[in-house]
Amino acid sequence: MSHLLKMIKLQLAIVWLFLLPVPAHAANIDFKDFKLVGNPDKFEVTTRVEFVLTDYLRSALQNGVSLNARVQFRLVKHSSWWFNKDTPLFTVTYQLKYHALSRHYLLSRNDTDEHWNFSTLPSAIRKLSELRKYSLPDISASLGDGEYYILAAADMVPSSLGLPLRFQSLFSDQYKLTSEGVLWPLP
Repeated sequence: MSHLLKMIKLQLAIVWLFLLPVPAHAANIDFKDFKLVGNPDKFEVTTRVEFVLTDYLRSALQNGVSLNARVQFRLVKHSSWWFNKDTPLFTVTYQLKYHALSRHYLLSRNDTDEHWNFSTLPSAIRKLSELRKYSLPDISASLGDGEYYILAAADMVPSSLGLPLRFQSLFSDQYKLTSEGVLWPLP
């Protein structure tokens, strides 16, 4: 009887753990001032992506760990039955490093091989946040009947996490930043 009672308690504990709310990761990245202009063969996106670093990410950056950020844009067709259909459009990737000897922050955009040098972290984050007049690929062939949206999502992760932190990052938002997907209807 004692063994059966222990098993029931264990099963209830496991169910209780799955019912606990998991904190959302979206509190640290936010899209602002999104603008989509043009027509399906040439849309231009202008937005500001606000990254607010956690204390862990700020400390990791100061201690020589690079931070990798990416902003993804996808074309989404609304479906009232099951899952929305989405097509990747483009991804903008960045790497942010701190150079301790010069005390400068180095920001590089990987898709265009552009590099910038900043004396303060806020100025580097401000540059990282800007996406101005970025041209989307031609989506006119992908459009059909129905409602279409542009989905934007962003994340930032350290370039290397040790095994214990990699496991902890699944349950905590201090080791990485992830936005919720944000939808904008096509004009």
